[in-house]
Amino acid sequence: MGAFSEIDPIQLAVTASRQTLRAWASDVDARNRFPHESIEALRQLGLLTYFIPRASGGPTDFVTYCSIAAVLAEECLSTALIWAMHCQQVAILVDHGGPEHKHVLDEVERTGALVASVTTEAGKGGDLLTARAPLLPEDDRVRVRRVAPIVSYAEHAAFFLLTMRSAEDQHEHDVRLVLVAREDAGMTVTGDWNAMGARGTQSVPVTFDLVVDNNRVFKKPFRQIAVQTLIPAAHLGWSAVWYGAARGAFRRFVRQLRQPENKSRAQLQSDLFLSRLADLRVSLDLMDSMITQAAARIDSLRHSNADVASYENITLNISLNNVKIAVSRLAFEVVDRLVELCGLAQGYMKNTALDVERVFRDLRSATLMYHNDRLLGVNGKLILVENSGAEAIWRRPDGL
Repeated sequence: MGAFSEIDPIQLAVTASRQTLRAWASDVDARNRFPHESIEALRQLGLLTYFIPRASGGPTDFVTYCSIAAVLAEECLSTALIWAMHCQQVAILVDHGGPEHKHVLDEVERTGALVASVTTEAGKGGDLLTARAPLLPEDDRVRVRRVAPIVSYAEHAAFFLLTMRSAEDQHEHDVRLVLVAREDAGMTVTGDWNAMGARGTQSVPVTFDLVVDNNRVFKKPFRQIAVQTLIPAAHLGWSAVWYGAARGAFRRFVRQLRQPENKSRAQLQSDLFLSRLADLRVSLDLMDSMITQAAARIDSLRHSNADVASYENITLNISLNNVKIAVSRLAFEVVDRLVELCGLAQGYMKNTALDVERVFRDLRSATLMYHNDRLLGVNGKLILVENSGAEAIWRRPDGL
């Protein structure tokens, strides 16, 4: 396994993105398959161990995490999403796991094993903080019986972190996280993934029915794990991927415009064309600013060992939700408008050098991943009870 303790991980991501992800992204999409070559490149460079502390130091902050995700997404959104989601689970193990979970981190460092998330469940919609399937005592162990409609890269992960109701007689909001290993057996893939975009994520339906030791159940309530680690890592990581994918398409288009053979094109003399091009850059800069600002705030909380209450701050959570909502919209809008600028031959057609059509399909999923409507509904409720103190950006001088 590689290591990045003495090398800038962002530069490693640039190397992988340009040399490997770029070469295989179209094939992964066309054949609707897992990006083996690209994930192996990340494994060899040690990037799958991001967020695991190392004695020699090296960055494991959220700002760098977002930068890496964006760089990878410039060439292959599917690979970038897999990397970001895997890192979210690694961060959970680092922040909230006990000694009984350390072997997973050791395996990630030794072999680059992937860790997947299992939070979807039939009948509950996308509510992250509830679970319907209960943990069932069985002798001195616990049975995990769970149907998950979507588990990204399920057939290629070695470990899974599942949300479960703590017991049959407990409320669905009393959720616990459980570690399951592929070698435990009892995991069955029940369908395939043939989606419009993000095809390389191979997000398939899975049924789990297996028995594990009680120490596989995380001691901390899942709400704390979600608020402190999973939600910030998910919203920021996903958003960075979407932003990076849009940025990559934009950069490819601009590089083409700069080619000597294109300098005499009539459109480059058009004020309307240039205005539309500049407007896309405004959206890209807005996304970059929102992601970086929110990531820096989370880093500040993490570095100061802030308590759970600090992460539950209403204004912070509205802001994190807004990053996901805004970037999921803006990234797709940028590429949608880029199709117009590129025209029929290069924007709408498949397998062009710009890959705009593929990125367009990939980004259509952004608003659907933990649906924006759910987050907007949550934010609407939070706004009504948001503290009217100085941290509330909408506060008027009269306090209303």
